[in-house]
Amino acid sequence: MQVLTIRAATFRRRMATDNDSLFGPTAAEIGQLRAEVRAALAARWELARLELGAAALDIKRLVVALAIAGLLGLVSLPVFAVALADLLDGLAGLSRGGWLLAEFAALMLSAAGIAWFAYRRFQRQFAGLEETLEVLREDQAWLESLLGK
Repeated sequence: MQVLTIRAATFRRRMATDNDSLFGPTAAEIGQLRAEVRAALAARWELARLELGAAALDIKRLVVALAIAGLLGLVSLPVFAVALADLLDGLAGLSRGGWLLAEFAALMLSAAGIAWFAYRRFQRQFAGLEETLEVLREDQAWLESLLGK
């Protein structure tokens, strides 16, 4: 019986060394491939991070340029309104001041209309913390049922 146990152990050892020698090069190649894939992924991640940083800088520059352009356009609107009033002076029996007042009224009515429509849309669509409050109510009900209240 002891001889059988020794032979079984020897057989298992021989099979383990045979398996090691058979799959050893493959395991080494898989390990090397794994290391290469990790290095490639790390390099690609670094490249993406650098490109995102450069893109963010470009986007910041664009936003600053567009903000300056918008500000210049906004500042030029009163100048345009005065120039238009000067051109229309005397037309339809209105003086320069009358045209300026008419432009002012048109702009104020437009602003009031835009504000009113925006507020109405806000009232229709605003949900606030609706889902969060619903989840908290469900949690409260669950806790109350758990505690037996």
